[in-house]
Amino acid sequence: MQYCLNCGEKIPEKAKFCPFCGENVVLDELHKPAVEKEAAQEIKPKAEAPVSSPETDKNITLLNPGDSFEGYKILRMMNKDKEGIKYIAEKNGKEHVLKIFFKSSFHNMDSLFGIQMRLNRLNHIQDAHIAKVTEVNQSHSPAFMAVEYVHGVSLAEIKQYNPERLTEELVREIAKKLIKTVMQVRKHGLSISDLQLSSIMIKDNSEPVILSSGIGYNEEDEREDIFIIGTVIAQLLATNPLYRNIYNPDRLRLNKFTKIVGVTMALNKILAESLHRNVSQRFGSLDKFYTAIDKLGPVEGAEICTVQDTSFLDPDKKQEDIMPKSRIEIGFWILIGVVVVLMILLFTTNIYKVIFGADEDKLQFTGFVWGKDSVEDSLAQRIEDAQGTVNSSEPVLTTYGQLKGSTLDERQDPRRLPAVPQSKDASSAPVIKPSQPGRNFVRIEPSTFGFGRLGENLAHNVSISAFYISKYEVTQGEWSRFMKPANATNFGEDLPVDNVSWFDIAIYCNGLSEAEGLTPAYRIRGLGASRVVSCDFNVNGYRLPTEAEWEVAAKAGKLYNYSGSNDPADVAWYRDNSAGKLRKPGGKSPNDFGIYDMSGNVSEWVWDWLDANYPNSLTTFINPTGPETGTQKTIRGGNVMNSEGRNLNILWRERGDPNKGYQFVGFRLARSK
Repeated sequence: MQYCLNCGEKIPEKAKFCPFCGENVVLDELHKPAVEKEAAQEIKPKAEAPVSSPETDKNITLLNPGDSFEGYKILRMMNKDKEGIKYIAEKNGKEHVLKIFFKSSFHNMDSLFGIQMRLNRLNHIQDAHIAKVTEVNQSHSPAFMAVEYVHGVSLAEIKQYNPERLTEELVREIAKKLIKTVMQVRKHGLSISDLQLSSIMIKDNSEPVILSSGIGYNEEDEREDIFIIGTVIAQLLATNPLYRNIYNPDRLRLNKFTKIVGVTMALNKILAESLHRNVSQRFGSLDKFYTAIDKLGPVEGAEICTVQDTSFLDPDKKQEDIMPKSRIEIGFWILIGVVVVLMILLFTTNIYKVIFGADEDKLQFTGFVWGKDSVEDSLAQRIEDAQGTVNSSEPVLTTYGQLKGSTLDERQDPRRLPAVPQSKDASSAPVIKPSQPGRNFVRIEPSTFGFGRLGENLAHNVSISAFYISKYEVTQGEWSRFMKPANATNFGEDLPVDNVSWFDIAIYCNGLSEAEGLTPAYRIRGLGASRVVSCDFNVNGYRLPTEAEWEVAAKAGKLYNYSGSNDPADVAWYRDNSAGKLRKPGGKSPNDFGIYDMSGNVSEWVWDWLDANYPNSLTTFINPTGPETGTQKTIRGGNVMNSEGRNLNILWRERGDPNKGYQFVGFRLARSK
């Protein structure tokens, strides 16, 4: 039997690569074919069998009942995970869970750091509802840890075999104890992002205990731990046999919470808030979450949820339930047909001129026009037909109401502003040249920096070419010049714009670029949620910064926790000093590059699709632009609703649907040149 050094999965005997993680397979004495082993045994005299110890092997040798390991007597093998193998073992008359780590876990720097930080901090937690760590030895080869064995049954087993025990009263009490315990966990810089029903034991005295496997060293927002506790409560209370799918964390991050039948409406309301898709709409702290559950009234006499929305589980509905009446259908399709015909006439003929133009105009077919280049070619052809020549320097109106570079008379393009008088000599006509960014932009020189860490990070060093980034976040007044006014959280022309979608920002950037005679950076294809946006980083148009550009500008060559200082009060508007209100950009001190509000005020959209493993998953280290595809865009910077801590930290990342706007999320502009 052969196991992978990296992930611990069982792999074929003759495999050269692990089919699960792709790592090279290294054969040792343990994994040699049986023929080779027998030959070796014939040559070597049989010596007295030593006490089994993984210390003498390159890989971990499976221990058998009765074997000894560093003073622990193996009783039986328990299970294995990605870090190592767990046994039930006895020492000094007490039972322990002995975990022997795979050596590969300590060869990978990222894995090593995470394990070491978790073990060091677990060893200092003293809480009755956390399995006590009795020994941690990281210097031993292989490393191991021992945890007090908890006599009881896991919540997963209770849910499977005795679900009738999980009354709402019991689950409420379990939830409150879990929340109090998680508060202690977070004080030690740990989180419960890995917590599952199988990671929570109910002891013989009915007290819940969180196993060490449910606690990890992850930089998670406190509201993410609230979310995990909410999923545990929902799975315990759900009576639907598909509860694992309905209340799966990945599904709940994308879909609205579904009420639980048989549970009080008051608790359903609390769960809906703790499991909200938008992290900013959840309870702001574990203390508030605890208070909400603690104040719940008795179950007896309370309003109970009796109906659950299961439409998403039954997509195959009867046809008569979803088909409209034929009369309505015919009228609807007639209306659609009329609209389609009018659109075709509008884009393929000169019908606009016929209706609003001179009497002698006749209806003519002009062909389809696609995109900006085709529009300009069509307009130029019409001028050539009318005048015999084309004056490329005549102004033309862009889709945003600003002059660009060539146009027709007022009747040929009804969107046009009054034409600016032009000289008949084309060579003497003024030419709009791309402008350099003004004084509100900072040039970031080419540099190399540790992406994703404040400390030394040689594995994630990336190189960034020179670019420009705005000193200030875009304001509502600047946004309204080209776009419909945003439904901002706090209205004010000088306040940063928020509640605008990523896709609308791309449209705004192109409009501003065209207005200033620049080459738009974005190419937008499609409509609605199916839109596809690509970016040309070699042109001079306005765009969002990439995540790497944003971070190098925010760090400004320093290793502060916040952009410009280790004291957020110096450089950021946040919950403690803003009263939750947006403030005029530039009100706090800038960072060393002269850029304001990169921590606090509004969080900021960036170009990159979100990847939870980024920047660990980097494929290029020169001007990285993030994953090629995705469903969520990345948000950086923290805002006025964040408290001092990790979600205001310069490295904090959030996710957002590019089709939606979010309160307290705005943006700033960047340019390549």
